[in-house]
Amino acid sequence: MYDVIIIGSGVMGMSIARELSAKQLNVAVLDRDVPGKHASYKAGGMLGAQNEFTYYSPLYELARESQTRFEELSERLWEEVGIDIEFKQTGLIKLAAQSEDNDFVEAQSQFLSKYNPLVRDLNREALKRHTHGEIDVAGLAATLIPDDHQINANKYTKALLKSLNKRNVHRWYQTEAQAIERTSSGYVVHTDRESLTAEQVIVAGGAWSADLLEDEALKRQVTGVKGEVLLVENPDLQLETTVFMTNGCYVVPKNKSRFLIGATSLRDDYSVGVSEAGKNWLFDEACAKIPGLRNSKVLKHWSGVRPYTRGEQPIMDEIEEGLFVITGHYRNGILLSPVIGELMAEWLVDGQKPVALNDFAYVRGELNEVCD
Repeated sequence: MYDVIIIGSGVMGMSIARELSAKQLNVAVLDRDVPGKHASYKAGGMLGAQNEFTYYSPLYELARESQTRFEELSERLWEEVGIDIEFKQTGLIKLAAQSEDNDFVEAQSQFLSKYNPLVRDLNREALKRHTHGEIDVAGLAATLIPDDHQINANKYTKALLKSLNKRNVHRWYQTEAQAIERTSSGYVVHTDRESLTAEQVIVAGGAWSADLLEDEALKRQVTGVKGEVLLVENPDLQLETTVFMTNGCYVVPKNKSRFLIGATSLRDDYSVGVSEAGKNWLFDEACAKIPGLRNSKVLKHWSGVRPYTRGEQPIMDEIEEGLFVITGHYRNGILLSPVIGELMAEWLVDGQKPVALNDFAYVRGELNEVCD
């Protein structure tokens, strides 16, 4: 019998497993496919603890706290497994996609600057200077968020996976959990290979988390939002700072003169692959603000499905004694993974719910539903 079985091998599940292993618990992680090949692996890697927020909330506080973990975490992972997750302190520019969005950008800037005096507005000339002339637009509001940095999501998932492989964490690859059964001593997780037992179970399966639980209300509170992404190469483009537009299109500078362009948001779409319409929208929207991208070479494209809940409020709760669900992190899964790993390990070891997670309880009711 395991102490804990974690269903889901994205960065959230792996971060929790890593923290639990440090506390000497016997942990198993189940992944129905090849580990780390879904939303975590395919994410943009933005640590947008401020970009995603327009008002103060417990989630904003948690995001800012988790953001501070990455510099040290990148160093620890490098020392432990020899993988550089490419933590880059390049900041982020929030840019209105159209003049009608100016009020939103300006209001967000006012909110963020209350808590971070480094946040500042950029006029046209300042925006042009900061982007080395790559962005020169008139009549559009822009805000510099200098400490919303980034990592390489692909390498982060690989580093976590390699870290778990060096620890006493039992990995079950290509193993699909099919049902969870409560027993007098804990839980049995029935898979397509065999049945496994544990004292406690954490369901961290992203957009598919609710499928395993016999709770129809939860299934109506979590849905998938497909995001499509392009990776291009352009050695002539002098952009160093991430640009995130109000229409959801973003451009993230990566190593080797590469730029990640994302992301569409297709609700209730669990399909695999990138549509022609999606590729065209991403490229055209990015080039409209950054014309130098037009000469880029498209290297690859991919898609991932992110777990969405009403108000983008994650669910992190114990829904039955010893049975936990962690889902709904939407665009913030990478960002939140370090601190959620710490908090969930603390909860399972101490038996007491951390105060920081009190606002992320699972509450049944139509007001929280996003699906019919």
